[in-house]
Amino acid sequence: MTRMIRPICGRLLALAAVAALTAVLAQPAAVASFSGFGPMSASAQYGQQMTFRVELPGGAPQRLELLLDFGDQPGSTFVAPVEASGRSATYTWDASKQYLTPNTRIVYRWRATMDGQAQLSATGQLLYADNRPGFAWQIARYGPATVHWYGNHEDEARHFGDLSSGAISRAESLLGHRLTGAIDIFVYVSQADFFGALGPGAREWTGAATYPNIRTVFMWLGGGPTDYLETAVVHELTHVVFHDATANPYHEPARWLNEGLAVWSERQNADAQRVTVRAETNAGLFAFDAIVGQFPIGSRGSSLAYAEGTTMVDRIMRTYGRGAIARIAAAYRSGATDAEALKAGTGVTAATLYADYFRSFGATQPTPITATAIKPSIVRTPRGAAGSGPLGAPAGSGTAVAASGTSGALEVATIIGLVVFAALAVAGVTAGLVIYRRGGPQGGDHG
Repeated sequence: MTRMIRPICGRLLALAAVAALTAVLAQPAAVASFSGFGPMSASAQYGQQMTFRVELPGGAPQRLELLLDFGDQPGSTFVAPVEASGRSATYTWDASKQYLTPNTRIVYRWRATMDGQAQLSATGQLLYADNRPGFAWQIARYGPATVHWYGNHEDEARHFGDLSSGAISRAESLLGHRLTGAIDIFVYVSQADFFGALGPGAREWTGAATYPNIRTVFMWLGGGPTDYLETAVVHELTHVVFHDATANPYHEPARWLNEGLAVWSERQNADAQRVTVRAETNAGLFAFDAIVGQFPIGSRGSSLAYAEGTTMVDRIMRTYGRGAIARIAAAYRSGATDAEALKAGTGVTAATLYADYFRSFGATQPTPITATAIKPSIVRTPRGAAGSGPLGAPAGSGTAVAASGTSGALEVATIIGLVVFAALAVAGVTAGLVIYRRGGPQGGDHG
C-alpha cells in the first residue's frame, strides 16, 4: 500500500504545481496606462529640423497630439498627431521642407486624450534661431531694439542700433501707440546668408525685410549704399510699430497706408514720391481700393503703388493734421474697416478722400471695370447630346427625340461591351499570372 500511495501523492503534488503555475500565467499582464506627462524637451537646427520630446511615465494615452503656436499669431495653433513609442514620444518637424522664419518663438504643449477626456501638459518654449555653422552671433541692445551681427561688422551693426531709437520714437509719436515688445535686428554679410534666412519666395531685389509677427528685421549689408541701408532700417522699424498700433483680430490695414507711412518716415516727407505720381498721371493712377492688398510685382507698378501711398499719407497729415494718423490707427485697433478707419481719422468719407487726392494731381479718378456679360455659347454639340438635337436642330423636336433614344441605346450597348471586354481581359491576365506562378521555379524567389 505504501508503495502505491507515494507515487499517487507525487503525481497529485505535480499536478497541483502545474495548476498553480497555469493560474498565475493566466492572470492578465499589467498594462501600462497613461498617468500624466513627464519631462519635456525641444531642440532645433535651422534649415534642418525641430525635435519635440516628452516622457510618458505610465505609458501612452489613447490619443496623443503636439500643439504648436508660432510667434504672434493667436488662434493659429498647429496640431500634429504623434505615435508614442513605449513610455516616450517624439515629433520631428522637417525644416528642410517646411520653411520657418528664423527667430520665431514657438510655444508648445502636448495633449493626451483618454476616454474622451483631454489633458494638457505644461507649456514649453523653443526659439527657432538661425544657428547655421559659422554664425557666431554677437549682440548689442539699444532701448527696445537688439542688434545681432557676426564677423567683423560691429560698427555697421551698432550704427543701425543708433538709428533704431530715433526711428521707433518718431513712429510711436506719429501713431499714438507704444511698442508692445522688443525688436530684433539681424545683420547679414553675404547675399547667400541673407536669402537663406528669408527663405523661398523672397524677391531678388530685397535688401531688408520685416516680419512684424515675430518682431524681427533682417538687413543685408550688400543690399545697397549706406544711405539706402540707413533709410531701410527706419522703414522696417516703422512697420513693426504700425503692426502694434493697428493690431486687431479681424483684418490687416490697407497696404498702401502701411507702406506709405513707412516710406514717409524715411525722410519725413513725400517729395520724391510726389514727382513719381505726377509723372504717371497721364498713363493712369491706381485706385486705392486696388492696392489695399498685395502691391504689383513689376517695377513701374510697385513704384507707383509706394508713391501713391506715401503721398496720400503726406496729404492726410497736411490737410487733417498729424493727429489724424493716430486716430486712424486707434480705429483699426477697435476693428474698423479701411473706410471706417479713414473717416475716423479725417472726418470725411474714404470716397471723398480719394476723389480729393486725384483732383489734387489733376488726374482722372480710376473707376471699376464693368464685367462683360457672357454671350450665348456658339459651340455646336454632337448629335444626341443631352439638351440638344442633331447638329443645328433645336432640342425637343421629333427628330431630336428619336436620335436621343437611338444614341442612348448605343451608349448602353457600348458600355456593356466595354465591361465584358474588361472582365475578359482581367480574367486573361489573372490566368496568365496563375499559369506563370504554377510553372515557375519552386522553393523561393528567383531573379
